Amino acid sequence: MKNVLSTQQLLERIWSLFSSNVFAVVLLVILAAVSLLGTVIPQREAPEVYLKLYGEVFSRFFGFLNLTNLYAAPFFYIILGLLGLSLFACSCNRLIKLLKEKDGLYHWGSFFSHLSVLVIYLGVIYGGVAGFSGYAQIEKGKDFLAPGGLFSVRLNDFNAKFDAQGRPLAYTSDLSVRENGREVLRKTISVNDPLSYKGLKFYQSSYGLTGWLEIRGPGGKIERSRISKDACCAYYTPTGQRFHVVEMFPDLHVLHGRPIENYEPNEPLAMIENIGWLVKGKPLKWGKYTLKLLGAVEYTGLQVKKDPGVWVVYLGFLLLTVGVGMVLYVKH
Repeated sequence: MKNVLSTQQLLERIWSLFSSNVFAVVLLVILAAVSLLGTVIPQREAPEVYLKLYGEVFSRFFGFLNLTNLYAAPFFYIILGLLGLSLFACSCNRLIKLLKEKDGLYHWGSFFSHLSVLVIYLGVIYGGVAGFSGYAQIEKGKDFLAPGGLFSVRLNDFNAKFDAQGRPLAYTSDLSVRENGREVLRKTISVNDPLSYKGLKFYQSSYGLTGWLEIRGPGGKIERSRISKDACCAYYTPTGQRFHVVEMFPDLHVLHGRPIENYEPNEPLAMIENIGWLVKGKPLKWGKYTLKLLGAVEYTGLQVKKDPGVWVVYLGFLLLTVGVGMVLYVKH
């Protein structure tokens, strides 16, 4: 009997904790702090973005702690789960009180408002567990197979606009959805205007340029390295020599708003640190090495997302609207 009572007391204390307003407020503060961190650190960007912003050490550290994908991290769902349990306990206590006292519609409006928050959180958790979120990088003119393998997405074209200082103003991607070898949908997407097809959404996330650098070293050995601006270096493995790519263009007509006459237009260019500009197909001698830019192509970074919990979230907002309406328009 003593063990039963102690177990019952433990359950009562747990219920009391989760139904406490103070506990709910503490969880909300923690959730707000984590969300604030998620706004400071860019989320779900390409690896080269974090490498450029924070350097190799911090980019790896943030990745290890899931700080670059906070809203899919286990600890984020633990916080949401605890908050959901707290809201559930508070709602149950409120419901029991309403049923005993038989209060009017005004008080039921307050209950529906609290219940709506719980439903919204359940929708978020369900969407995270049953949904999908990932990153895809597509080169111009290439396809990638969508999650599930039912169709592919092709990048037909990519356009970016820059200001006089070279900062991006806007960028768009012309995408095609292909099934069984034929185009079934085509749309030009931007940051806030995704492509939607069969439950998947494709958001414009990032952009860049990738190319190939040929390095001829001592003894005539030739190696080819894939390169991207500010993302990595090309290595000549026999000696460990590193060639850092500072800048790259698919074809150069203007640089930061000013015409460049020293380089051929319509040809890819790459700036190699402490060496100079490379024009596609034109070898450049540097000490014991001969460098040649073989080509460059634009790519777009897409955020791919499936969220089956969005309808649960909509239901939560509907309950919130009903609850707030009852509180505001039904007499006490």
